[in-house]
Amino acid sequence: MMNLDNEQKPFRWGIMGCGRIAVKFFTALSHTGEGLVVAAASKSMHRANRLQRKTGIETIYSSYEAMLDSDELDAVYIANTHNAHADSALLCLERGIPVLIEKPITQNAKQTERIIAAARANNTFAMEAMWTRFNPAVIKLQDVLAAGTIGEVRSLEAEFCVRMNPLNPKMRPWNRMCSPRLAGGALLDLGVYPIVFARMVFGQAPASISSSADMAWTGVDKSSQYTFEYSNGARAQMQTSFVKERPRIMVITGTTGSIHMTGFHGSDRFIIRRDGRPEEVVQCDPSGFEHEIREVHRCLKAGLTESPSMPLAETLETMQTLDAIRAQWGMKYPGE
Repeated sequence: MMNLDNEQKPFRWGIMGCGRIAVKFFTALSHTGEGLVVAAASKSMHRANRLQRKTGIETIYSSYEAMLDSDELDAVYIANTHNAHADSALLCLERGIPVLIEKPITQNAKQTERIIAAARANNTFAMEAMWTRFNPAVIKLQDVLAAGTIGEVRSLEAEFCVRMNPLNPKMRPWNRMCSPRLAGGALLDLGVYPIVFARMVFGQAPASISSSADMAWTGVDKSSQYTFEYSNGARAQMQTSFVKERPRIMVITGTTGSIHMTGFHGSDRFIIRRDGRPEEVVQCDPSGFEHEIREVHRCLKAGLTESPSMPLAETLETMQTLDAIRAQWGMKYPGE
């Protein structure tokens, strides 16, 4: 477990998994001015070497355990494939090392429960890297909703659809988008974004779920749609895909107005529309991984074992919702 002096030293981070998102995290951490990546580990030394060339990370390992046992780390960012998140997080938590786990936190709720139990048993911080929740525009959006600016929220509509090039390496049957073994599919990779937004906006799990999916030949969803009904009569309608392009728009409708956010998962602005009033554009600071990283640092300095803004109970609830959706399609990952 880390031991931080009153005069804060830079947070020393390790990274598990050396793909493209690790580079994005490295850059964002540098921008915060609060920490540095001192080590990275991958089961592929080709990937580890490539990350080192791109970033200049001092030490790389071919074993997660070797990194955790050799370097004095204040936290670890888990950036490998969905199917590996749980085991990787447990390696850290059992050593008392805080973790920031890339979304989705695991491939199913049972694995999330194991992470939560380990974090609490070892009194160690854990958080899902749901970076969008910490973006300034999303923080401001929550304030606007709480103030009743558009009245009582009655519906949410959100789309996150991306037409990926079929020749993109990520689309190969054995890679992360399409492989059941790696817990692939549009739901866990893209659909988690609007579903997390719905949980944030309505503050509760849906009372009922109806969904459908267009399945790839590999056995994962390439496009999927979800409708959530809530106990107060409100509704959320969402769709996601990695084979068709649609505007990434979210619309929240209340009894006295609506909020529109384009590119909602990473937007720095939104529009408020109310009857009889001029349209209001709310501009915020840029989005990015920096905000979630600062939240981890804030929590660690305060001695917290989870973030009040992204509590583990809410993360678990979202995973249970994802499980319920997959169950409607009969879609299981290996070992489930």
